[in-house]
Amino acid sequence: MQARYDAVIAGLGPAGSVALWHLARMGFRVAGFDMRDPSDVWGKPCGDAIGAHHPREAGLPEPPSHVVKNKVRAIDIYSPGETTRYRIYGEGYIIDRARFGKWLLDEASNKGAEVYFNARVLGPIISNGMVTGLRVKTENGVREVYANVVVEATGFSRAVRSRLPRDWPIYEDIDPKDTNIAYREIIEYEDYTIEEPDVIRIYIDQNIAPGGYWWYFPESSHGVNVGLGVQGGMGHPNPMTLYREKLLNHPLMRHRFRVVKSAGAPLPTRRPSNTLAGPGILVVGDAGYTVNPVHGGGMGYAFRAAYYAALAYEEAYNANDFSERGLWGINRRYMRDLGAKQAALDIFRRFLQRLSNDEIRFGMEKRLVPEQDVYYTSSSGELRIPVVEKAMIVLRGLRRPSLLAKLKTVADYMKRIRQLYTEYPEEPSGLPSWIKKVNMLIEEYEARISG
Repeated sequence: MQARYDAVIAGLGPAGSVALWHLARMGFRVAGFDMRDPSDVWGKPCGDAIGAHHPREAGLPEPPSHVVKNKVRAIDIYSPGETTRYRIYGEGYIIDRARFGKWLLDEASNKGAEVYFNARVLGPIISNGMVTGLRVKTENGVREVYANVVVEATGFSRAVRSRLPRDWPIYEDIDPKDTNIAYREIIEYEDYTIEEPDVIRIYIDQNIAPGGYWWYFPESSHGVNVGLGVQGGMGHPNPMTLYREKLLNHPLMRHRFRVVKSAGAPLPTRRPSNTLAGPGILVVGDAGYTVNPVHGGGMGYAFRAAYYAALAYEEAYNANDFSERGLWGINRRYMRDLGAKQAALDIFRRFLQRLSNDEIRFGMEKRLVPEQDVYYTSSSGELRIPVVEKAMIVLRGLRRPSLLAKLKTVADYMKRIRQLYTEYPEEPSGLPSWIKKVNMLIEEYEARISG
């Protein structure tokens, strides 16, 4: 282990591994540190599903066959009571997280990156108002490692970010209501063959997964990743309790099976952090809340944020400016490319979490948002005007005035927040006034849909 690098990565999950891969490929001296054992790389529990487009959009090569457990051709979304099913077609993978992570880290190592496991990041080193390195505890004791830039990718723990000065814009805590607590098991059936194993399933039911959903993602014809997430900060039961008391009663779970692996974890379900850049630091992945707020999926967005972090570092290196301003390129790319969409979906998420099972069932049965537009909304963060107009006609005819008013409000505020993100400041000096506008918009929206 050297004493100084161009960049150091805290955490080697999906975000950290991709950042390490790109920086090594660019020829920089880079090291990554992760608290896990090599056998547990990318060990966070997850649904393990990812759209086929995400690696390509993050500048990665096509995943090799040995890291893919299953290929997906569609997603089924079920209403409460499973009275209605939406089928949305699209290519994706169920990945083997350990193999995917090892593949990326091996490739990065072959390009000169240094990888250290069983290394707990204790926090940042700060000097003259800049992050200048990390304090890391290894088997050989506590070490100080210095770099031009630290990439914070420690996931929801935010081991670096949470120890920054609270008056720095990059320090931004998360409201528990903007999180989900998830629990999942990987199971192998003993006497059941899964129908359509190339279709993953999402079930919306406020009784089983309040403020979230439960999923059933086949890994093969006999194995499945199944779990649920519930909204945090609302006093809901523990997801493991809900899993065992309610989910195991579902017909799919009454067949004999063995549990291969089980675990739980918290995750963010909100728009991205107001900034992903600070003085000497870049924040990516769950640590930067770079997720889809509606379903909490973050792997593909972590890839993209890490790619943009590497590009921002390259720009800063060429300008010899590792200040917040010098690293601002990550925000220019991410906020306008993905942040605007995710902010709009955050507005939509806040609406969905307030709906009852009856309202969700009604909306899906009446196709207020048809299948093709569910995908469009999720991928663009926009409710198309014809969809809203059609829904309004249906709701007027069926005399649902409260739901009608709320849907119109949701569409309006999704559009307004997207516009705010297209006006993301070019320089750090414009950030405080922009944050104020975003917060005011969200507070106004919350007041409208809570009434």
